[in-house]
Formats: sequence, C-alpha cells, structure tokens
Amino acid sequence: MMSDRIDDQAALRERLLAEAKEFGREPLLSLPNGTVATLQDGYLPLLVNYSFEDKAAKGLRKLKDQAAPEPAVYFSALEIVRDNQTLVLIGETGSGKSSFAKHLAFSLSQGSVSNHDVVRNEEGAVHSEDWGARSVLPIFIPVIAGSPFATLLVNVVPDFDAFQTTLRSDEALLIILDSVEAAGEQASVILDDAAAFQRLHPNVRLLALVEAQAAKRVLLPPGFARHELLPLLKAQRRQAVDRLTGRTPGENSSVLSKGAANPAQFVMAMNGLCEETTAEGIVDQWLAKLTEDKRTADFLCGLAYDALAGKQNDPSIFPVLRVRQLLAARHLVQHAPEIAVSQFTTNHDLWTPVVRSLAERLRATSAIDRLIDALIKSGDLVGVILAASLLGEQNPAQQKILPHLLDIVEQGLLTATERETAGRLLSRWGDPRDLAALADIPGGSFTFGSSAHTNSTPPHIVEVQPFKIGLYPVTNQAYGLFVEETGRSWQSPDRFVAERRSSPATDLTWRDARAYCEWLTARWRTDGRIGIDELVRLPSEPEWERAARGDQQDGEEIVYPWGHCWAENVANSEEAGFNDTCTVGLFPKGRSPYGCYDMAGQVWEWCTTLWGAEMATPSFQYPYRDDDGREDLDAAPYIRRVLRGGCFSSGQLKACCTYRGSLEPDGFWRGNGFRIVISNKSHSRSEPTGYYAKR
Repeated sequence: MMSDRIDDQAALRERLLAEAKEFGREPLLSLPNGTVATLQDGYLPLLVNYSFEDKAAKGLRKLKDQAAPEPAVYFSALEIVRDNQTLVLIGETGSGKSSFAKHLAFSLSQGSVSNHDVVRNEEGAVHSEDWGARSVLPIFIPVIAGSPFATLLVNVVPDFDAFQTTLRSDEALLIILDSVEAAGEQASVILDDAAAFQRLHPNVRLLALVEAQAAKRVLLPPGFARHELLPLLKAQRRQAVDRLTGRTPGENSSVLSKGAANPAQFVMAMNGLCEETTAEGIVDQWLAKLTEDKRTADFLCGLAYDALAGKQNDPSIFPVLRVRQLLAARHLVQHAPEIAVSQFTTNHDLWTPVVRSLAERLRATSAIDRLIDALIKSGDLVGVILAASLLGEQNPAQQKILPHLLDIVEQGLLTATERETAGRLLSRWGDPRDLAALADIPGGSFTFGSSAHTNSTPPHIVEVQPFKIGLYPVTNQAYGLFVEETGRSWQSPDRFVAERRSSPATDLTWRDARAYCEWLTARWRTDGRIGIDELVRLPSEPEWERAARGDQQDGEEIVYPWGHCWAENVANSEEAGFNDTCTVGLFPKGRSPYGCYDMAGQVWEWCTTLWGAEMATPSFQYPYRDDDGREDLDAAPYIRRVLRGGCFSSGQLKACCTYRGSLEPDGFWRGNGFRIVISNKSHSRSEPTGYYAKR
C-alpha cells in the first residue's frame, strides 16, 4: 500500500516535469518567413523596474562627486524570482509575463537554468543572467474564477504533504500562479491564502503573475515583493530581430518605435514590415498583411470585440488578449463613444487598454472630446483619471476634472496606484495645494528612541523647544526655484519634469539641503512669511521624531506616525510597490499626530544631527545629548549625518518614526530628500552664512 502511494507521487512528479517541458514546445511568435518560433527558441529575457543601484542603495551609499547619475542597470525577471521567496510580477496585457513564467518552468524542468548574457539598458550594458539557486521543481497553476487557492492546488497536487516527501533535501518547489486577475475581487484572498500556505511550507516559493490594471486593486500580503516588467528596450528588440529573422531593424523601423515596446505589439511590428510608430498603426499594417482586404479586417475586429465583450466563447479567436484589445478599439471607432465607456465601467482592467487605443485613433477628430466627456459623466472615478490622462494640454475639460483629482489625493480615495496616477496629473496641471504649509509642533518632553531598533536604544525622555515643520517634504518645484535663482548644480532626472513637480526633491546632499534652507530664510524674511528673528533650517533628530510620533510611548511594537501597528495604504514604502517617489500627500491615513505627511517612507530625510564615521554603528549613540558635539554643523565631511523616515524602497521595519539611517554629507541618492523647520534664532546653533551661493 505504501509503495503504491510512493509510486503515485513519483508519477505525479514526472507528470509535472513533463508538463513543464512541454511548455518549451508551445508556439510563441510567428516570423515574417511564415515559420513559428517556440517558447524555447524565441523567448526574450525580460527586465523589471529594479536596478542594481536600487539594491546597492538599500543601505545607502556615498557619491563623492555630484556628477550625472549613471544609467540604470536593471535586473532580469528571472533574477527577481531567484532573489525573492514570494513575488508578485506585474505586467500589462501582452507584456510576456505568462511566457516568462512558462519559460522559467520549462528551464527548471531541464534540471538547471542556463546562463545567458542579457542587455540591461539602452546604453548596451550586458550582464550574465545567473539563476544560481538550488534545484527547484515548478508547479504551474492557472488561476480560475471562483476557485480558492486550496482548490487550485489540490487540482494539480491532490496530496501535497505526501508529495513533499518525494523531494530531495536540496530541492524546493516553485508554485506559479498565472493570471491571478482571473479571480476578480478574490485575487487578494488567493494571495493571502497562498502566503499562509507558504509560511507553513518553507521549502515552497511563490510567483504570482498579475495584469497591471488589476494589480492596482490587489492588496499584497506582508512579505510579498512586488515588481513590474519593463517594456522591451530598443537594444533588446534589435538583438531579437537579428537573432530571429537575420535582418537588421533598419529594414523595419517600426520594431524600434515606442509602439513596439510591448512584446505582443513587437511581434506584430516584426511581421507587419512597416514604418508605423504607434501601436494602432502597427496593428493596421499587420491586419492589412494578414487579410489584404478591409472588409475581412473589419470582420476580424468585430470578432475580437465580441470575444472581449463575452459574446463569443471561442478561445481560438485571437488568443493573445492584447491583440483582442487593440482590434476591439479599431472596431469601436465606428460606434458612439458611450459604448466603449459602458464596457469600461463594467470592467476597468479589461477595457482600459481598449479605451486608450480608441482615444489614440480618435485623437485627430472631435470624437475624442465626446469620449472624454462620456468618461467624466460616467461618475466613475477611475474613468475620471483615465479621461484626465487622455487630455491634451490646456484642454477646458481640465477644470471639470481637477476637483475630482484633488478629492482623490486629499481624501485617499481609490487605490494607492490609482492615486499615484492622479497625483502625477495634478502635478502636471498645477497642484493647488499649499505644499509649503507648516505644522506647529509644541515644545516639551516626549519619549525619544525605541527598543525595537538596536541603534535607537534606549528609549528615553528628551525635551524640545516649540518649532514649525513642513507638512510635506520639499518638492521638486520648490527646490527647482532655488536652483533657477542660484544656479546650483542638481542632477536629479525628475528636477523639471511637469508631472513630478509635486514629488519630493531628491538626489540632494546634506549641504544642498542646508543651502536651500539659507536661501529660503532670506526669501521668506523678504516676503514677510517669517520674522527677522526666525530662520529656516533642517530639523535636529529629536525634532524630526517629535513631529513624526507626537506623544506616542515606546512599546514592544515599532512606532509609526499613525500608531504602533503597521497598516495598509498608509505609506510609500516597499509594501506600496512604487519603487519611486510619488506626489506628496498621497497617503493621508499615514499622517503624524501633527498632520505631517510622508514621514514614513517616500524619502529619507536629512537631519542636522551627526551619526559618526561608520555606517553600521553610530558614534553618537543614545541617550541623546546636545552638548556632545553631535549637532556640530562644521564636522568633517567623512562624518555621516542622520537620515530619518525610510524611503520608497524601505520595508515596514525602517519606514517608521524611530529607525536611524545615515550618509556622508556629500552623498546623495534618488531616495534622499528633506523637509524644513522654522524656529527662532535662539533655538538654533546656526545663522545663514551665504552658503547657498552658486557652486
């Protein structure tokens, strides 16, 4: 009896391996010569929105000179799976996420994953892609609507505990959940259940694939990493065209256009042999070559629309979802825009790419205004954001939409990802909020430090004088005015980008931040915003923590601006998945007791206080004293200054009120920013010295 069970599990193992090996034979893309490349032969390595610099900067690092930042060098999707026990990989329709997962399963079924040289950026940086992990057995599970995680797993592995006994001691399992968005509103539940299962089985790894629009509404369980697939680089496409067709991209310039950056559209461009640069132009040329007859092309577009709308159940009708969406958009050009909007309001995720493509086709006609108006009138806030993203500059409809965007941002409506989009639009159009607003922080004694972090112990009582502090970190727009007036060097790639005006100013040294404060002191005194006996400066470490935690006491839990327990939708931390700064104030639920925004996550914020020469251990430890040299503004440049609050890539252990970071005063990074303090001269050790002069 026991031998029968062992035989059954061994047979199951062989079946799983055989299914994974079969993925390699699946057709991946058609080629101009009429042949079809399989997944094994035609696969293109994909990159994610996480760079080598991002990984290095987890602990922060120094840049000795304020030279232009080096071009980002990105990790591959395979390496991100390698480095994360539980991972959600996000991509738009046609981005190749399912093909990547199947290719990974196929490669693992071979017993080892071959190393490949992979292009990492447009400048042509190439690094070998190394799996390097122990042996992993893949279990590929397509998510089905209405089926919980336990059912999905049992359908593939009926007796998981027994199956585990067949694993070698050096072997792990990789459960791949494909198309999590198919679960609809239960997508988050499936991920929660999968995470709970993984915690019970440490030898299990999880990879979940989620469509980009749906991912905006999926809440990730703690511990899940989140990364997005990048569009195909031109360098990747050049390499692929040469390898797959033997031609140079010069013979088919559309494959290097923006419209071909999506892998599904790249395949159409490669076969269309055209000079088109937009997705819509590429589709039209591909259709023309496929049908050679407009009536047939229109018929196929109608079929694609019917399939997308659920009127056709034949999965063979353009099985690639991205193709269906693009063809459905072409079909809708001949119909009233309200039809497209009606479909959109029933399923945002499925129809957003359709509406976007339709808008591009209507761009040169008055019908684009009807489409935008229909989205606004729908009363759907997601539709309002979509309408805003379709508008040209100086469109009168902006005045109808602006109040809605402001409500979304200020009230924390919709998901964080949707608010991030709304924040970019608000920034581009002219953010009406007072982003230089200040909070009044009362003086007095409070608990400073925490037993939750080694370098923040012991918690003790510290007294501060009353002061004012910025409700928000200093923004790109505010710092940009300083740069324009003084000519100071600033290498941030976001510095004068319209949709990033309301994001925190970054890539700033401690000296840059001080120079801005001195410049602003003179400006605000002239404007009458502060008195002659007041000045603008950086906060000391106790002042920053006072503004962040208020009167919250220390306990066993970490102290956050909103309380002692981590919460969802409260901070631009690693858990939010942006891996970048966002418009300030997008997380109103995470405000401090004094109303300050973004004090957990977003950007590490410079303080005046010294840390010491070594990164790992502070020379200036707690209890805090202000007479031991730690507030020396003229300390040597190798002495690190304290950074507080964590940033967009910090997890919940660091994105809090008490964790202490540090960096040399001449160091800078895209995750470093600051906020200002206003105090009386008598409460400061520094007067303006002309430090902000051009350099």
